[in-house]
Amino acid sequence: MEDYKGMFAELADLATEEQAMFTISVITKSDEAFDKFMDARERLAKWIVEHAAVIDEALTERKYNRMLNEEVR
Repeated sequence: MEDYKGMFAELADLATEEQAMFTISVITKSDEAFDKFMDARERLAKWIVEHAAVIDEALTERKYNRMLNEEVR
């Protein structure tokens, strides 16, 4: 999982930006802020699609590591 920490940090940053822009757009009722939210949302969705195989690999690796740990116990 160490290999994936940077990738997941990038994902967290994108998700945080998306949520922040959504909150700002709701509070301010600004079309500009809403447009920025939509841009952030699009970047997040695109990032997830581009990294889907690696995310799946990381989740599978984690699952198998947990299974191995259970067998060792």
